[in-house]
Amino acid sequence: MPTLAAARTALAAIVALASASAHGGGDRIFWNGFEPPITAPPETWTWVPFDDAYCGNGTKTGIGVNLTSASSRLLIYLQEGGACWDYATCYFFQLADNFTSGYGATQFAADAGDTTYLAQAGGFFDRSAAANPFKDFSYVFVPYCTGDTHSGSNVISLGGKTSYFVGFRNMAAYLERLAVTFPGADRIVLAGSSAGGFGATLNWWQTAQAFPGVRVDMIDDSGAIMPNDVLPSPNTEQDAQRAAWNLAATTPPGCTDCATAFDAIYSFDSSAFPNSRGALLSYQQDSVLPLFYGISTQKFTQGLTETETQFFDPSANLRYFNVSGSGHVLWFSPTLSTKGTTVLQFITLMVTDDPGWGSITP
Repeated sequence: MPTLAAARTALAAIVALASASAHGGGDRIFWNGFEPPITAPPETWTWVPFDDAYCGNGTKTGIGVNLTSASSRLLIYLQEGGACWDYATCYFFQLADNFTSGYGATQFAADAGDTTYLAQAGGFFDRSAAANPFKDFSYVFVPYCTGDTHSGSNVISLGGKTSYFVGFRNMAAYLERLAVTFPGADRIVLAGSSAGGFGATLNWWQTAQAFPGVRVDMIDDSGAIMPNDVLPSPNTEQDAQRAAWNLAATTPPGCTDCATAFDAIYSFDSSAFPNSRGALLSYQQDSVLPLFYGISTQKFTQGLTETETQFFDPSANLRYFNVSGSGHVLWFSPTLSTKGTTVLQFITLMVTDDPGWGSITP
């Protein structure tokens, strides 16, 4: 049985990186060069299975696509849904969505038809919404079933169960196929919420690597990386995550400080992609991440402010959008506003290269 400490950690993580809707250097895997481009009916969601992408339980998974010829631009969205790193969190409490059950065509059909999710009217996947800055983009939906914030490259045994923390490897496989599907892409936006927000930040570099010469922007919704000074010390939980997910193999080459301070990736990204834009969306009193980090809400707010002041304010290409109060995930609340600016307006200014795009905070 798990210890009381492990149980408390696991129970706290139940809501960590949770879904916004009601439903539940590194190792790169390259395609062999003979895989064909993805084809699908236009402007409708279609499931695309992959032979070399896996969920935590070892079953195969894939991506959802919604393609259009309206533009050569691409929105890649990484799904949210918990996290796990040991037997207690992965199997006893089952804290990561789809880790033990897998994710395939059936699960995707439910997500694609969910009117609070991918089928949300007026949302960022609604082509009929005139104000949607992505209405003419092709869409790629990356499901989450690896428990590792889309960032792992490791296969290990946990309590006798072979466990696939391969979110980063899966992303590499998807990107290799997407590169041949969109050879003429002229702009890519990589976005994600919660676990997918962390994943967007940590996969920005390999997405840019897959599309050399193409501008890749990044939107991290509710995946704020905390500075070390607000985190527990010693941080045994983060150490366990680093080891289980093998994050040393997926950290961007050149981000040497990332080995001891994950928030250093913001500085790396700002310098590595000077012609791209990056955004962080967050509630000032996030209702989930303090539990995930094992800190108080006050400490989270302190850490968020430190991160934005240290890395975002001095940057020419990183901005943030904060909402007061408690909550988690902003992507599916496009009309939520701060000082008269909505999430939709903030992202539109970012995507349309408006010179007036700036950070918004209460």
